Amino acid sequence: MSDPASRFPEYADLLARVSAGAAERERLCVDPHEQLEMVRKSGLTALTLDESLGGPGGTVVDLMTFVTDLAEADPIVAHILRSHYLQPQMVRRLPPGPVRDRWASAIAAGQVFGNATSERDGALGTAQYATRLLPCEEGWRLTGAKYYSTGTAFADWVMVVAHLDDRRIARINVPLDRPGVAVRDDWDGIGQHRTGTGTTSFTDVLVTEDDIVQVTDPDRHRVASEVPLMQLYLQALIAGILRSVVTDARELLAGRTRTFDHAPAATPTEDPVLLATVGRLASTAYAVESLVLAAAADIDAAYASERAGAADPDLFARASLSAAQVKVHADEVGLAAAAALFDVGGASAASRARNLDRHWRNIRTLTLHNPASYKAIAVGDLLVNSAALPANGYF
Repeated sequence: MSDPASRFPEYADLLARVSAGAAERERLCVDPHEQLEMVRKSGLTALTLDESLGGPGGTVVDLMTFVTDLAEADPIVAHILRSHYLQPQMVRRLPPGPVRDRWASAIAAGQVFGNATSERDGALGTAQYATRLLPCEEGWRLTGAKYYSTGTAFADWVMVVAHLDDRRIARINVPLDRPGVAVRDDWDGIGQHRTGTGTTSFTDVLVTEDDIVQVTDPDRHRVASEVPLMQLYLQALIAGILRSVVTDARELLAGRTRTFDHAPAATPTEDPVLLATVGRLASTAYAVESLVLAAAADIDAAYASERAGAADPDLFARASLSAAQVKVHADEVGLAAAAALFDVGGASAASRARNLDRHWRNIRTLTLHNPASYKAIAVGDLLVNSAALPANGYF
């Protein structure tokens, strides 16, 4: 699949329907349940599920193309699905059998997965997470609390990361309606504020063997990783938002009839200062999108080595470096572009009814998922001192 639109005939119509009213929904804090349902019904939530598992077999390039398109239509809807697209990659690695078939069927049917990973206060003792699975007669009981659970308030399932013992970490899928699961949509961020991000708590939730998707040992180095994909996803969101910045800048300038008597042109649409601003915004959007797709191709190359039977550590390291470098650049130019949008308009551009500040607020919130400054240091240390990138959830 070279282009998601070629596989999904209603692709353009879906994006148009999701886009309709997006700025007003954001301004009024309206949850995009209807829009998420549109994406679910389209089949695009299964975009990267392997053909052998009942999906269309889309690549990471296909996914980033779709995420950019969807973020242009509504970055809130696009962000809700970030953790969901981790699932097809994890399911692909499961051994053939009923467990893999169960999760592949759920993805193919359009069921949506959220996440429950981050913990606000950190873990205790030698454990990485305070959330734990305690053995019981039926299997295990899950107890703990998670924060920043993006997408979970809209999901059918939530992937929970918890300790199976003092060393091993389990990733389990739990249905949102299972007794003991409670979701509070309490995220109050300045941007991306209707993404279903909040607190998810688990009180003696029953977990069986079938619910476990993956068990990892932090002491064992693992070459293949979904971290570059999950990190690059955020930059694809920024790429889509920057497209909207360009569209709004063009429309803002085209709609202006007045200018200043000391301006270099009599009409705003002929003003070289304003035209140059729009040109720079368009160039920034193009560059960020191109970088995202280039890094996506590097991630695809790493996955291809794994599918061939031998995950290449050099290719996965390259994928991590590519995603990190895109973030360092996209964060800086994205924020600058979202602010420069206002240079194209007059004072009316600051009207709350226009809601043009949503682009900056959304980009600023996305950049805060991890600091670009630390990533720049890691990239520089790699290039100058041959220091490996940190082996954590940010690289």
